[in-house]
Amino acid sequence: MNWVTIVAGALLFLAPFLTGYSGTPWALWTSLIMGAVIAVLGFMQSYKWAAIAGVVTFFAPWILGFNGIGAALWICLIVGGVVAILDGYRGFFLTRPA
Repeated sequence: MNWVTIVAGALLFLAPFLTGYSGTPWALWTSLIMGAVIAVLGFMQSYKWAAIAGVVTFFAPWILGFNGIGAALWICLIVGGVVAILDGYRGFFLTRPA
């Protein structure tokens, strides 16, 4: 499942340039920083921290005030939600065999 986290982080990192909201500083830097953080946490297989980063990404448009930019809002909602749900399940609820 770590490949899903890595791909989600990479998509979030590239989203401002692919969807055209790179001119909005808060949306741009949120996508770049959180995309890099999520991808690195995916490589490290740190699912609990990736889930927390997903929740932060999910709520970032409202906290930082760029919820009026449709592309940035939906990218953060989708990527943040997917990462929070999948990595949250893996990190907090899935038990590892002994």
